[in-house]
Amino acid sequence: MINRVLIRRCFLAYQLPSTWRQSNGATFEYKYVVPEQDQVRHFFRHDQLRVKTFCKFLAYGYRGIVWYDADEWISYAWMSTPATPGPPHLPHWIKKLPVYWIFCCRTKGRYQGRGLFKASISLLARWAREKDPNAQIYIDTEPNNIPSRRAIESVGFSPVGVITTMNLNLPKVNWVLWGKWDKEASHPEMPKEIDL
Repeated sequence: MINRVLIRRCFLAYQLPSTWRQSNGATFEYKYVVPEQDQVRHFFRHDQLRVKTFCKFLAYGYRGIVWYDADEWISYAWMSTPATPGPPHLPHWIKKLPVYWIFCCRTKGRYQGRGLFKASISLLARWAREKDPNAQIYIDTEPNNIPSRRAIESVGFSPVGVITTMNLNLPKVNWVLWGKWDKEASHPEMPKEIDL
């Protein structure tokens, strides 16, 4: 019996307009680093899977940001560049595009809602535009991640369609990933914010 698993995923894609200018933004009591391997090993020492993954990201040449409080990571974000492979969760043909792509972002629960995600994507976008004023910068998120969608749009990103991927796990081959990007597809409507 062949054990096959097929996983379909959907991502909402966004692009930063060429006219974007970073606002002054918020100030934080927390600090961030653009991590190197020693810092990855230090901040994620209790999670060897993240250490392995993020050290691999650094080896690929991805740019990262890690926010920390005392000796603990509280938020992170990563970005591929035109000189690196694209984000691992996207199809190969998208990974080969000569663009910057922000991905793999997370904020610990008790630190969510403080603007760290917005600050991370703004800092990464600013860095990309300093490197190349004409940089094409993308980010994606899942449709049901409403806080992420709101943050991405509040930074200034505009919707540019929907990416659908299919992951097939084949014995002895590992995962096979393919998909399509419908740049004309609309994003689902977000629920209205309720004032309390």
